[in-house]
Amino acid sequence: METRPKVSCAIPIHNMENAAFFLRRLMQSLERQTFKDFEIVITKEDGTMAQNTNAAIKKCKGELIKILYMDDYLAHESALENMVESFKSGWLATGCIHDNGAHLFNTHYPAYNDEIHLGKNTIGSPSVIMIENKEPLLFDETMNWLLDCDYYKRLHARYGKPTLLQNVDVVIGVGKHQTTHKLTDEEKLSEHDYLNQKYGE
Repeated sequence: METRPKVSCAIPIHNMENAAFFLRRLMQSLERQTFKDFEIVITKEDGTMAQNTNAAIKKCKGELIKILYMDDYLAHESALENMVESFKSGWLATGCIHDNGAHLFNTHYPAYNDEIHLGKNTIGSPSVIMIENKEPLLFDETMNWLLDCDYYKRLHARYGKPTLLQNVDVVIGVGKHQTTHKLTDEEKLSEHDYLNQKYGE
């Protein structure tokens, strides 16, 4: 009988500048973890980041799913252990710090707000969340920029507020490779309009 891992690390990868470096950094952070009962699910699909992330989520076998974007990584060796031990039900968000390749800066601790679907993202990148693997929610594949805000709104509708950790367990890689720097103002505005219509604002 196949043993089900406790955690699945869902890692969607895609073409970006310094992709090999980012993926190696992420994998090294996973190798250092004190918590060992996890599998790694890597997907590389043609299409949007949402489609690629959904492909990873669908392949996860663990009780919990830890989303990790390839340019992000776990901050220290106890990061997974902290999240697993603190997980209650539904979803969890932990704190993060940002890495621009030169230094770490801008520590962020997650919070939920009722206007998160309007782009007021006080949770952070999807790399800070962990979700239960029971018919897990998928990302809206029509979106590229505010897909995380929409996802958090729907997680809240299903589970209520997340467990919020005041630990810095994840490092977010920032730079010109990020989607936010590649989309036009028009594309960003269209996603705001789409969410306003979706939620009747």
